[in-house]
Amino acid sequence: MIRTNWIAGLLALALFTTAQYQGWSLFASEPEAQTARSSGSGGRPWHK
Repeated sequence: MIRTNWIAGLLALALFTTAQYQGWSLFASEPEAQTARSSGSGGRPWHK
């Protein structure tokens, strides 16, 4: 059981390291959507 957890952890770490090196991102579309939303190109003004 402990050995399986070690192997799973090392595989996850290897995947994360590879993703960082390649520049992959789970939230790649988030900044584009946010800039389009906050640019003020229509819609209602913000209200607090």
